[in-house]
Amino acid sequence: MKYISFSTKKTCKTKVIMFNGNGIFLINKKTIINYFGNIFLKNLIILPLIISNIKKFNFFITVKGSGKISQIHSIKIAICKCILLFNYKLKKKFRKLNFFSIDDRIVERKKYGKKKSRKTEQYSKR
Repeated sequence: MKYISFSTKKTCKTKVIMFNGNGIFLINKKTIINYFGNIFLKNLIILPLIISNIKKFNFFITVKGSGKISQIHSIKIAICKCILLFNYKLKKKFRKLNFFSIDDRIVERKKYGKKKSRKTEQYSKR
C-alpha cells in the first residue's frame, strides 16, 4: 500500500511517499544524515515514527525551498499525515504532542522608500 502526503512551511514544500519496505529513509535521494548532517535534526524527523512504533515502511521525501529547520518541520508534519492514513487511531496522540501545529508566519515584504519592511530613515525636526 502506498500513502502520499504534502506539507508546507514558509516557502518550503514537502511531499512524502510512504510504502511497505524495510525502513529506508531518503530525502531528495540522500540519507537523513547526508542531507542534514546532524543527528539531533534526524531525531526530530524520526520522532513520529518512534511514537507510532512503525518500522516496516520506506519513506521517499522530496523537499524544496526555505532553510533546514523549516524543512524539518514540514517533513515532520507530512510524515504524521502519512502515518494517520495508515493508522487513524494515532490522531489523538499526535494532537497531544502538538505534531500538527502549522506555523503560518512568513517574512514580511520590503516596502519601497524604506531600507527593510519597517525600518525607515531617522526623522529630523530641524
